[in-house]
Amino acid sequence: MSTSSSVGNTAIAGLAAFLTLSGCAARPGVFEEEARQQAAQSNEYLDEQTGSTVTVVEQPLVFARDRSERAANLRDYITVSAATINRGGKRTYVLVAYVWSTLDPRFNPVTSAADMVLRADDRRIVLTAAGKTPAQLGIGRPVHAPAGQQVVPLVYPADMGLLRYLAAARSLSAQVGTEGESYDYELWDDKRSSLSDFVRFLEGLPQQQGARK
Repeated sequence: MSTSSSVGNTAIAGLAAFLTLSGCAARPGVFEEEARQQAAQSNEYLDEQTGSTVTVVEQPLVFARDRSERAANLRDYITVSAATINRGGKRTYVLVAYVWSTLDPRFNPVTSAADMVLRADDRRIVLTAAGKTPAQLGIGRPVHAPAGQQVVPLVYPADMGLLRYLAAARSLSAQVGTEGESYDYELWDDKRSSLSDFVRFLEGLPQQQGARK
């Protein structure tokens, strides 16, 4: 092969490489977007405190009960997050909940609940707290704890079937009781799309496009 031919081939190869790199550079957000979508499906990490692999939904469901009889824009809330704990290959599914309020304590806000009822479409799902802390189950970090609130997390046992059903439900509400009284909470911050992504992540499926926000 002649020297001129060799130089020509090298130049062509170099040009092809340049064009390939230029094509990638012209789309700087492609790989970042794919990484963002993957991360949006779930937050998975090795918990350094417990040694468990923990997977947490990116955004929690938030239910609210209006308390405007006390003051404007005051509410009782329930924050509910799906999570899984993998300890030595054994996976546990849970719902981590916080029952909290923006009311002054003297107005007796609801801040705890051993039992919680979720109404999903035509089903009434009664959940009973596991009686263990998240750390005892393998979750050392707070799971979407409400900012500025001193509230104890409640852990309710769950399974994939329940998470799948909640994510697909057309309507969701919650109910908690204390001292013989029951209180209804409406879905206030609807993150069913995040729960759906979480379920799909656990099932090894890609994130849905154009999902409910």
